[in-house]
Amino acid sequence: MNENKRTIELVPHLPIWDKYFQKECKSLSKVLRNNIVEIHHIGSTAIPKIKAKPVLDILCVVHTLDGIDLFKNEFNKLGLIWKGDQGNPVRFYFERLGSDGVTQLCHIHIFEKGNSLINDYLDFRDYLNAEDKIAKEYEDLKVLLQEQHANNPDLYKMGKNEFIETVLKNLR
Repeated sequence: MNENKRTIELVPHLPIWDKYFQKECKSLSKVLRNNIVEIHHIGSTAIPKIKAKPVLDILCVVHTLDGIDLFKNEFNKLGLIWKGDQGNPVRFYFERLGSDGVTQLCHIHIFEKGNSLINDYLDFRDYLNAEDKIAKEYEDLKVLLQEQHANNPDLYKMGKNEFIETVLKNLR
């Protein structure tokens, strides 16, 4: 996959994202079966008042990560690409690409129950949904980063991380 072909696009919230999330939940539940604890819509597409990259982020909480890699073929049959842990050994990560093989449609993050990162994702989402001013600051930052780094997703992501960490530190 050529990361350099990806560009950052921000769009207003689309109600279809909620339906897409429900569809993905059904597919993920079929593969994860009894291991699934809960599934959450996270990321900017879960914050209706701000612009977002049109990429759905989903957090799956499972009883155990043990053996999930044995189901790579089942995830693949759903159109999800196994990305391993992406440098984060306490989770597994999958992505769904569009028909062009470049456009990201969905990111799936799988964490074991009890992992503190789960609360970070959920707390950040919930805080921005509750605090319009902070959500607007985040949106403004994302727009600025998109203007500066439209062709460099890594720099865009790094620019957001400082804001996210600051919000989470203030929530603790």
